[in-house]
Amino acid sequence: MKIYLARHGETPLNQQRKFYGSLDVALTAKGIAQAQQLADHIVLTGTTTFWCSGQRHARQTLEPLAARYQQPLHQQAAFNEKGFGAWEGLDADEIQAAYPQAWQAWLATPLSYTPPAAESFAAFRQRVLTGWQQIITNTTTTNLVLIAHLGTLRVLDQYLFASDRVFWDIRFNAGKYTVLDWQAGQVKLLARNL
Repeated sequence: MKIYLARHGETPLNQQRKFYGSLDVALTAKGIAQAQQLADHIVLTGTTTFWCSGQRHARQTLEPLAARYQQPLHQQAAFNEKGFGAWEGLDADEIQAAYPQAWQAWLATPLSYTPPAAESFAAFRQRVLTGWQQIITNTTTTNLVLIAHLGTLRVLDQYLFASDRVFWDIRFNAGKYTVLDWQAGQVKLLARNL
């Protein structure tokens, strides 16, 4: 099976460099164009199962590709971005001004400190990996396409490659895709950020 992992297109909160977490925002005009580019560039042969997170911008990114192949798309909330609680909709300066101690604690240990009212990283990681196990064990098609979020895709990348790469250094550019080959639970990177 070939697995296509892609990050959603640009949103207004990406433009403004704000934490969006669980906020359900739409794509910008640029994001819509990125979704169309993705649909134009991914060429699938054989049968395909299309998945995205439960968030609107992921669905909007997947819709042109699924429509091109006249296939339904499936949404799975397990692939939603990490919830950032009280920090959602704020940029770094706004967070630092409103939550100076919490901001410094998060900067010091971002994968172990949980911001106010936010989802812990451990719970987020478990949610994503549980969702992954559910879809990968039940997919029998030639291809699997998953449109998700930067945090979600970083979790999957570390898991699939048993990687010790720094979480923040793993890149999935908006509207770009990575192709993996999946054979009996073994994964091989074929191409990244096309």
